[in-house]
Amino acid sequence: MSIFTTDHPLTTQPSWFDARAFPALSFLCTSTLLALAFTPLILAGLYFWLTSDIGAEPRPFPDPWFDFAIGSIFSFVVGFICASFVVTIYRLTKRVLSSR
Repeated sequence: MSIFTTDHPLTTQPSWFDARAFPALSFLCTSTLLALAFTPLILAGLYFWLTSDIGAEPRPFPDPWFDFAIGSIFSFVVGFICASFVVTIYRLTKRVLSSR
């Protein structure tokens, strides 16, 4: 044991990302972080989808900051739903493959 360590390994608390100690919190934290990673991708896809129409009006967003806020919230919700499915499928595959 080094004198520069701050915690003894036997006294440290498990992280919220530890799936065995906190399964529900681990699922929530992992899904939230993955949704935060998905949000800019979904927001960019939503923007390009809305502005890619050939006959679109010259200014598709009359109030850009409000539309950006609503689009960000919508993208996070869609990203959280997708992330929940991804985390669930990952955990189920990990459980099936580890049981073999």
